Amino acid sequence: MTWTAYEQGRLAVDRRDYGAARELLREAGADAAAMLLLGQLAGAGLGGPVDPEEKQAWYERAAALGSAEAAYNLGAIHAGAGRHAEGLAWYLRAAELGDGGGLRMAGVMYATGQGVPADDREAERLLLAAAERVPEAAFDLGALYAYRRDDPAAAARWYLEAAKEDGARALEHLEALVPRLRESAATSTRARTMLGVILAFHLGEQAAATALLADTDGDPEALRSLAFLIASGPEDRRDTAKATALYRMAADAGDGYAAHNLGVTATDPRAAVRWLRQAAESGVHESIPHLANRLSELDIDDEALRWYVRGAEAGHTGCMFAAACWYRDGFGGPVDRVRALRWYLTLLGTGNGDALHEAHQIVALMSDDEIREAGRLSGRLTDAEVFLARRRAA
Repeated sequence: MTWTAYEQGRLAVDRRDYGAARELLREAGADAAAMLLLGQLAGAGLGGPVDPEEKQAWYERAAALGSAEAAYNLGAIHAGAGRHAEGLAWYLRAAELGDGGGLRMAGVMYATGQGVPADDREAERLLLAAAERVPEAAFDLGALYAYRRDDPAAAARWYLEAAKEDGARALEHLEALVPRLRESAATSTRARTMLGVILAFHLGEQAAATALLADTDGDPEALRSLAFLIASGPEDRRDTAKATALYRMAADAGDGYAAHNLGVTATDPRAAVRWLRQAAESGVHESIPHLANRLSELDIDDEALRWYVRGAEAGHTGCMFAAACWYRDGFGGPVDRVRALRWYLTLLGTGNGDALHEAHQIVALMSDDEIREAGRLSGRLTDAEVFLARRRAA
């Protein structure tokens, strides 16, 4: 098995041999990925002059073959040129093809009335769907609820989510919401919770926050936030038992972060697994490596490996290394050197020296085809080619 024409073109791009890359990519035929890359080369003027028309033509051909990224790029081209209706149509097409960025941009355009009459409900639908895939949509939802829906509690919830990615920008908007939240706090449990969270964790007003969070009718987020304040306050005022009870109430009500806190502090490994599994399954990605480690302690290796892989796919480097080593050694399943090398190669992009050492060790036991397949799975064709070249030169 050899590299495909597209893969050879990718390798030529990595070598900065852009003229050869264009020739190879054209030989790939009806390959959406090759056409997308040809459009990118034409737009950047690599291997030929900058040619916006050629770029657009390649993107259109790639999109027709199902490339979500090409459809998104066409949306950006048309919207950036003021052709908002065409831009919206391409963003929606990108969304249909599975692109979260297309969902987000379509939502923004519906919210602001670009290329279509403003429609808050459709904007909300699109942005909520986008928020499950792209973190940037959280800020857009905050703005939608704050300035279009007049719902400061919902706005705060999404700005708090956005603060995980862009704290400074989100904090400015959270501070602006405080007066409106104070007005709503007398009659709205969610407003009291959001105000308490903002005061506690962003404005440093713990005493006022504690009073608010203690009066939220069992709101899980309030219970979890109050538990954290009680557990991490001045040492002479800490009440670990009360904090644990509050975390448990919040976790029993479905709060994933409360379940995470219970899991990482549990001394009983089976109790830890119960809480960490709940947290991980609810989308708390930081629980995944803890869960996999605890499962390993209990010799539940097949499930541990599944969670290490899930963590690796979410970008956790520790999980990547664990998954690679487990596949290499046959823990949790049969030996699978292709998947082992796949994660070692992925780790090379993070500068992990241990991964490079382990990769050198494992390729000596693999065929050329297996090394190429690991390169394909990891998206690191050049690294795989380097190993192959060294083998040929040996």
